[in-house]
Amino acid sequence: MRKKYIFRFAYFLLSASVVLSLFINLRINELSNELSVINSEIVELELFKANLNIEYIRKYSFENIENLSKLKSYERLRVSNLNLDLEIPYKMNTEEVQETIVLGFGR
Repeated sequence: MRKKYIFRFAYFLLSASVVLSLFINLRINELSNELSVINSEIVELELFKANLNIEYIRKYSFENIENLSKLKSYERLRVSNLNLDLEIPYKMNTEEVQETIVLGFGR
C-alpha cells in the first residue's frame, strides 16, 4: 500500500514538472515572438531615420543651397575682415591694471 502512494506521488511530481516546463516554454515562445516583432519595428524605424537623414542632407547641402540661390538670383557676398587690428573694449581700456596680491606675494 505504501508503494502505491509513493508511485502516485512520483507520477504526480513527474507530470507536474512536465506541465510546468511546457507552460514555461509556451511563455518563452510568446515573449520571443513579441521581441521579434519589436526588433522588426526597430529596423523599420532605423531605415526611416536613415532615409530622413539622407533627404535632409540632400535638401540642405551646400550645392543645393547654391542652386536655389542661383534660381532666386541671389549674389554671394564676399567676406572680408575690414578691422584687422582689434582693440581692447572701452570699459576694459579705462580700468587700471591692479596686481593681484595673495598672502603678501604679488606678481
